[in-house]
Amino acid sequence: MPRELDWTRTGGAGDPVPCVLCGKPAICRSPKGTPVHKVCAEAWVEQQEQARKAVA
Repeated sequence: MPRELDWTRTGGAGDPVPCVLCGKPAICRSPKGTPVHKVCAEAWVEQQEQARKAVA
């Protein structure tokens, strides 16, 4: 099941700059200030979890 990230209190917004994952313009910022789409971040988390399960 995909994980839904909640950035309502810690995420931010700014001028459009390339998303670190897909390269398309993103106004969203991760809680650490990295420009990334929320959907891209959620997909990345899911991929990391699947890779970790495959190794275990």
